[in-house]
Amino acid sequence: MSFSELGLKPKYDSDEDDILRTFYIPLLSNANRYDRAVGYFSANVLAKAAEGLEKFILSKGKMRLIIGDPLSDDEYEAVLSGKNKQVDKRSKELRDILLDTKDRQLKIITYLIANEQLEIKFAFTHLGMFHNKVGIFYRDSEVVVFSGSANETIAGLTKYNSEKIKAFFSWEPTSFETYGISELSDFEVLWENKKKRIRVVSLQSEDYQKIRKSVDKHKIYKEIFDQEARGGDASEAIKSVPFFTYTMAKGSDDLSKTQAEQKRPKQPLSIKGAPFKLFEHQIGAIESWKKSDYKGLFKLATGAGKTFTSICAMVELYEFLARQSEQLFVVVTVPYIELANQWVDELKPFNITAIPCYESSTKWMSLLDNKILRFKSGELNFICTVVVNKTMRDDKFQSRLKKIQIDKTLVIGDECHHLASQSLFEKLPLCRYRIGLSATPFRSEDDEMEGSPFQNVAKEKLLSYFGGIVSEYSLNDAIDNEVLTPYVYQIVPVFLTEEEQESYEKYSARIQRLILKAKNQRLNNDEKQILTSLCGFRSRLLATCQQKLPALISYLESNKELSLAHSLIYVGEGKAPEEDKSYILKVTNALHEHGERVAKFTSEESSTERKNIMADFKEGNINALVAMKVLDEGIDVPVCKSAFIMASTRNPRQYVQRRGRVLRKAEGKESALIVDFVVMPAKGSNSHYSQNLKKAELQRVEDFKLTALNCSDVDQRILELGII
Repeated sequence: MSFSELGLKPKYDSDEDDILRTFYIPLLSNANRYDRAVGYFSANVLAKAAEGLEKFILSKGKMRLIIGDPLSDDEYEAVLSGKNKQVDKRSKELRDILLDTKDRQLKIITYLIANEQLEIKFAFTHLGMFHNKVGIFYRDSEVVVFSGSANETIAGLTKYNSEKIKAFFSWEPTSFETYGISELSDFEVLWENKKKRIRVVSLQSEDYQKIRKSVDKHKIYKEIFDQEARGGDASEAIKSVPFFTYTMAKGSDDLSKTQAEQKRPKQPLSIKGAPFKLFEHQIGAIESWKKSDYKGLFKLATGAGKTFTSICAMVELYEFLARQSEQLFVVVTVPYIELANQWVDELKPFNITAIPCYESSTKWMSLLDNKILRFKSGELNFICTVVVNKTMRDDKFQSRLKKIQIDKTLVIGDECHHLASQSLFEKLPLCRYRIGLSATPFRSEDDEMEGSPFQNVAKEKLLSYFGGIVSEYSLNDAIDNEVLTPYVYQIVPVFLTEEEQESYEKYSARIQRLILKAKNQRLNNDEKQILTSLCGFRSRLLATCQQKLPALISYLESNKELSLAHSLIYVGEGKAPEEDKSYILKVTNALHEHGERVAKFTSEESSTERKNIMADFKEGNINALVAMKVLDEGIDVPVCKSAFIMASTRNPRQYVQRRGRVLRKAEGKESALIVDFVVMPAKGSNSHYSQNLKKAELQRVEDFKLTALNCSDVDQRILELGII
């Protein structure tokens, strides 16, 4: 459609008109060229005008943009990605990009730059900001020129601001020749940088880079003009400007904060509406870490704030280095995606937008590459990445990590006991700054086997990398100091059947023989494998024994006043003996039949499914989550009020983590409930192996009892059951 058929008006007022819908998009849809000189620009306009932009792009339209306010960090990186032809390979068609809901505006910039349909230049005057506002749409022989108060921003082109523009049409020669035609030649002169009092430079120019890095742009504008007047180079005059404190020009359209304030890590005044303040044990942990030359392990009880402690330590380190004009590159490595997502969210209140280096590498590689390029050039002084351990091992991440000097790198290992595995440990950079986080850093999975013959080298590895424990804060400390919620602990006995008892003793006898043999001679690989398998069989037998599920249903029937709302139910892995479906599915189905609103929460569900399930759980649409291991470590669910432990390994780390899940503080939560299904030998059995089973279960019971509100009641219950 020709411009003259669009029914355009000569004047638009945002108080009465939707300038974007009635003027901008119709013209863009039918244009094959668009020139714009403006003070402020926001990429959000391109996303908002996607309907018209698609037609403009498909018609091979070209856009030239002159701006007077530097691009945001994200926008500039999108331009760099386009220059490097790093278009998102998952988006095979333009429509995929235009319909995308995440960072669509940035992907559009990258696409346009990569396809050479957008070119951006920066303008400034010797006294300050370039603030001209004119636009020109071309279609064949028709031209529309507009000018007025509106910037190329959402606020400028919608009813957000009060804006006015006037339009001049080439098919109305009287007004066009008087007011419009001169703008065509003016834009060309401006684009070619031939104005006397205005400088127009490319985004790749040294002048633009100096302006982006500067805290005082007006000073830089003047210095560039003065150097030109003297026939010199202004670069020397800029060197004293700190690269980490440049400021976005403040405007009425989009950003009122400076870019430096937005990007500089800092402690927040509040989080989720509550004042942010560290506890004494957290402050002490950070001070101990600094005194230990910025290395060490934080052994803090689950729920005692390990994450926030380490983030605040990171911020203090950043501030210390920034004062010396030094840089910091941070790697936070975690075992699971859910925990990684949680870290990304918890960094945001600290002004830290982390690069999520997990899931598909196409989502993060080009972004990380651009950040590293700017970091190495000195333009950025801070980068934070969050990786899962699987990514940490991967060559794609390792090759990029090796580009960063180790004396500028901080590694934070959350649930750091995982890092002791050989494949991960050898990938950890020998960096200058290190923090390890874990409530139980030195417990090994091998502890599950009585008298394990395998040497526990995990402790040696972790100590060699992170150094000693610089801060320790126990669960008892956290409850006493009201950092965590107190809890009631209840024991539900579950007795093995005679058949299960027989199998248990058979596995235990074979395990014991191999352990005794290992004390005198080294086991070969086959024997080690057999020992591991036998321990697994025995553990699965205890986790899925026949009476556990009936015991759970019976407990719920006997405590009908108890609501399962915000409960976690931990069950065993694998299938029960002679069952054709997983035990977790069996438990979930049984609870559904009992009328409970529950959902299983495992690695079998996709990341999106788990996210939706967790949201429903927090909002109360689902009462309880049935899990195996996914919720063991790090996942922050303060609303949890009760935990039903239907299965637990003999590794203290696991039950310590599970207890911590329900002890986090939450509004209206005065206490928590932990119900432990304790496995007992078959009635009448009093063998050596039966006594060992009681001892193993008693270890966990005693640990839970120690910090419970009803300690004396638990002692009485232990006596009644004969667990001692």
